[in-house]
Amino acid sequence: MDNDASSLHTRPSLLVRIRDPQDAESWRAFVELYTPPVLRYCRLRGLQDADAADVTQEVMAQVARSMRSFQYSPERGRFRDWLGTIARRKVNRHLTKKNLGTAGAGGGLVLEALDNPRAVEADVEWSAEFNAQILRAALDRVRPLFGTATWAAFASVWLENRSAAETASALGVTLEAVYVAKSKVLKRLEQEVLELAEDIPLAGAHR
Repeated sequence: MDNDASSLHTRPSLLVRIRDPQDAESWRAFVELYTPPVLRYCRLRGLQDADAADVTQEVMAQVARSMRSFQYSPERGRFRDWLGTIARRKVNRHLTKKNLGTAGAGGGLVLEALDNPRAVEADVEWSAEFNAQILRAALDRVRPLFGTATWAAFASVWLENRSAAETASALGVTLEAVYVAKSKVLKRLEQEVLELAEDIPLAGAHR
């Protein structure tokens, strides 16, 4: 049986919940959700597995420290950009230390440039990794909310890129049913993506 998105209880923001040092469950959920894109980003930037894992742990540790002073504010940017900025700083500092013998004076300029929290917005690699992870997680979370027929129609037209007519014929349903299924799942999926991405203004957590 399908669940209407409007009838679902809105969970408190994960960013808010992890401010409580006693809330180990929320922190585990945060790490499970956001560690994969950070780790893959580190590898894309050329770090070996062990170094990528170490830098990822540094990123998570920085997040944990910063969350103590977390608060929302529209003028300071969004969570995905802030997290990406931390990841970029940690990766570049790791690379700078590793190549200190050949970096010369330019190393300081690289680190100075990273102090702009908006810089990550132009980082295609980070954006791709973050968005892909959020979509995967959102799909996993919404799948149990819909019946087999609804999900099959949605998956056919949206995930497998088949036409609505082809999907209707293959599933033995009306064209209208396909459109309705796609619309219902996409509506819920969008809600999950926004929540998982924590795509909301924040401040007080940039250092």
